[in-house]
Amino acid sequence: MTSIDKKKIIFQFMKKEFIIISSLILLIILSLIYRIPMKYYPSFVDWHTILALAGLLVITTGLKESEIFEKIAKWIINSIKSEKMLALFMVMLTSLFSTLLTNDIALFIVIPLTISIQKLISNNISKILYFEVISVNVGSSLTPIGNPQNLYLWHIWDNSFFIFIFKLLPFVLILLLILGLFVWILFPKTHLVILSQNEKNTTDKNQNRALFGLSLSLLILYIILLEFDLLVICIIAIFACFILFFRRILLKVNWEILILFFLIFIDFHIISQISIITDLMQRINLNSSRNIFFLAVLISQLISNVPAAVFLSKYTSNMLPLIYGVNIGGIGFYLGSFANIIGLRLINEKKSFIKFHKYALPYFLISMTVIFLILIN
Repeated sequence: MTSIDKKKIIFQFMKKEFIIISSLILLIILSLIYRIPMKYYPSFVDWHTILALAGLLVITTGLKESEIFEKIAKWIINSIKSEKMLALFMVMLTSLFSTLLTNDIALFIVIPLTISIQKLISNNISKILYFEVISVNVGSSLTPIGNPQNLYLWHIWDNSFFIFIFKLLPFVLILLLILGLFVWILFPKTHLVILSQNEKNTTDKNQNRALFGLSLSLLILYIILLEFDLLVICIIAIFACFILFFRRILLKVNWEILILFFLIFIDFHIISQISIITDLMQRINLNSSRNIFFLAVLISQLISNVPAAVFLSKYTSNMLPLIYGVNIGGIGFYLGSFANIIGLRLINEKKSFIKFHKYALPYFLISMTVIFLILIN
């Protein structure tokens, strides 16, 4: 391997894991400045969230690799005749998947599927891809398992799984309504022009029903056991089943997310203890739902919603406006959510950064305003 090839590999790795590398550099800088011994680092980590996220990553990877959702989606798409209806279907399907599977896993399913649909028709439907990225941030807001910040804040909030959904339902319905209006206005009624027949050559071995059945069963078990605070039993059951029956799935899990979370917990625990930060936060009235909401939105736009959730949870117990804020805050600027970064990486189009913000920023500003006027007291 030449030095040029090595440099290319290193550059690609740094580009792919930019957030992890940035979090590690931040930790090094904080450690040098504040000289906190490394032996204290594990105590800064919320291990309940780390374990819960590990189990969820394994289950959702199993669901994705079963390919059953792609089969279902393709079957439905055969009956769709216009760009407008295709866009509405794909955006709402994306929201549904992100509610159940987490936002990043949903993107790994719907974006390749949309790209494969594009190859079968002459219509240019690339705009749908950007609305799918917005949609995963909306749909994943509904459940504790939809995205990492919800999983973390749910644990702190100490509400049941279904009470969490009940409290977030008006928030998500408003966002979905606004998103549906955007899609309805921006996509034409133009008929889809098929270039080739969408033949279904997929065999049963590719549509692994056993993997889907196991993953779905474990997802239900996961929710039940977490309701009864039996996380350790839940994690043991998940890993035992996949080690015994589908060991290959464990190799396909995006374990880097756990490393990122580990670094985020340590970084923002240290930051929350810095005197200048503590003094500044104490001057802000965090009993005010308005202050929490807008602060969560602002910080999410700057550093992404997961570290924003970890940081602000150190200063307030007013969870609902915090959850509203970090979820809305993930929609606007692409740094607001890890899902945005993953989505643009998967789309991999020229000027994707500009195209994404062309739709995401207006949606973000309108949604934030409407949520504030209706739900924030």
